[in-house]
Amino acid sequence: MEEPNIKRLLERIKTDKKLQKLVAAVLCSLIVLAVFVPIYNRSVLEVSVNGEVLGNVKDTIALEQIKAELEEKYKDALGVDVEFVQEIKAVPIRAFGQEVETEEDMLKKLESVLSYRLKAVAINIADKEVALVKDKATAEEVLSEVKNHYINETPGELVKVEVVEQVKLVERYVYPNQVIDMEDAVELILKGGVETRQYEVVQGDSLWSISRKENIPLDDLIKANPQLKSEHELALGEILNLNEIKPLLNVKLVKKVTYEESIPYKTETIRDDSLWTWDQVIKQPGEKGSKEIAAEVTFKNGIKVEETVLGEKVIKEPVNRIVARGTKAEVAFRGSGRFLWPIVGQITSPYGWRGREFHAGIDICQSKGAPVRASNSGTVTFAGWRGGYGNLVIINHGGGIETYYAHNSSLLVSVGQQVEKSQQIATVGSTGRSTGPHVHFEIRVNGSPVNPMEYLNK
Repeated sequence: MEEPNIKRLLERIKTDKKLQKLVAAVLCSLIVLAVFVPIYNRSVLEVSVNGEVLGNVKDTIALEQIKAELEEKYKDALGVDVEFVQEIKAVPIRAFGQEVETEEDMLKKLESVLSYRLKAVAINIADKEVALVKDKATAEEVLSEVKNHYINETPGELVKVEVVEQVKLVERYVYPNQVIDMEDAVELILKGGVETRQYEVVQGDSLWSISRKENIPLDDLIKANPQLKSEHELALGEILNLNEIKPLLNVKLVKKVTYEESIPYKTETIRDDSLWTWDQVIKQPGEKGSKEIAAEVTFKNGIKVEETVLGEKVIKEPVNRIVARGTKAEVAFRGSGRFLWPIVGQITSPYGWRGREFHAGIDICQSKGAPVRASNSGTVTFAGWRGGYGNLVIINHGGGIETYYAHNSSLLVSVGQQVEKSQQIATVGSTGRSTGPHVHFEIRVNGSPVNPMEYLNK
């Protein structure tokens, strides 16, 4: 039934010119719609970074290709993978009336606004990041150089090397200015940080001895203690600051070492009755020997912390020092000469040089409390305490001659008193600079000490 209607319509169009025009207009409109609608509905991607619109690209494929080319360009220039810090946003918009950037133009625009991070390797020591280097090979070289630093500065044949802390190498993206070169990383790990501790000065300390004992350079010790009034004098109990460099990585070495050590000689004493008791003669000088020691030494950061001796070999035996010591004693006694002996006893130290010290009189040994007598008559000019002499009596005999009686336990005379020859003036003691009861006896002429033996009767 419909087919006849279509035929009649077609027949009518063929004969009706108005209808022909109408149909032609409808067909033209349909053709225009068929062409325009797809064009109008087509979209492009609007690209932006941090809210700034950079332009449009054709589609996602084109944008990904541009990003890949940009990453490859940085990788070729820097030698490492990179990632961009900012997010590149792409939003679809209608393409109608929009311009599409060329791949080259969009590449330049992105490069001008994007910042990037490099793929680097973090050196983590005891779970703490200490340095960032460009790659794993550099990180491993850094650790090797740190070990070699201590290996080269310590003597001996290497047995074992190990690091105390756990070390991890971790890849991550970082800003370019965070990456340091190999030499700087080595120095950073070796020098680490400065740790300050306190030290209390004890008897015998000096800045020099503390520097050696604590293994701290003297200049560094002085700089750490600006409060010191003098570099040459320290007070007992004074507190000093000790600044020590603490490496970030502790390296432990075990080395086999061989070294020579001196063997001290012994002193052999023989008795000689031809010498006075205060005399001694070196019959044979001593000579040190030497021995070779093989040991395993443990170093921590270049400092020796432990040593195990593996063996010793004597290279040269020491030669004993032989000293002859006198046994001949001289006994003091009273006589009828001009000056009397102040006390009877053995002379333990004669007049003259004793090593580096000059002994201005003679020492006569006797028990504490024994009577001390005036060597000649005269006037007491001093009776009391005088430094190293202890309790001292001085008698003026006229003619510029004086006698001294030192180290007494008690004094029996006073200044200005006249005394007679052989009168008791004191009792034997060990006061002042003395190691035992005795009388230190001096004769002085015009203020200068002389040898008492030349004035005493034998």
